Amino acid sequence: MTHGIVLSGGASSRMGQPKALLRLGAETFLERLVGLFSQHCERVSIVTGAHHEEIAAALPHMSGALVFNAEHEIGMFSSLRRGLEAAGGAERVLFSPVDFAAVTAASVASLFDHPDVSVVKPRWSGHSGHPVLIDRKAIEALLRAPRDGNAKQVLAELPALYVDVDDEAVAQDCDTPEDYLKVVRLFEAWG
Repeated sequence: MTHGIVLSGGASSRMGQPKALLRLGAETFLERLVGLFSQHCERVSIVTGAHHEEIAAALPHMSGALVFNAEHEIGMFSSLRRGLEAAGGAERVLFSPVDFAAVTAASVASLFDHPDVSVVKPRWSGHSGHPVLIDRKAIEALLRAPRDGNAKQVLAELPALYVDVDDEAVAQDCDTPEDYLKVVRLFEAWG
């Protein structure tokens, strides 16, 4: 089983509003990523934190997928670990911060062509990005790491494959209103 995890626990302080509720076309960031992940995952969990109540109120149809991370202030790794716990015995996990909602369906699909690799990441123009697909070995390594650990450091210890994609959105973080405008332009360019 493959489980999807969308990380949406941060305060979005530089954005000034919850990134999960930003819009790309007719959908929010969160709805778009969950839709993309659902094409490949039997279940998708949305890990919330600072804006849990606001997200739950704005997207009631997604309430069953929400997983609250009470330790969200520790950082993104705590949200990833909370999502991995919710994934139970999944053999593979596809995860991403909610920031990367403009990725193409083709970029997500390309990660699934490599079943025997522990970590599969998309790469655009030499820049690795999200979403990331991991196997059971990587899941267990992340769950064994200290609570204040770093996912990038843990995953760097495992065999990884970078899949080159023609999709700048895999490497475009979205932390500020200026970043959001760039993400919208990328989405509109191929949408």
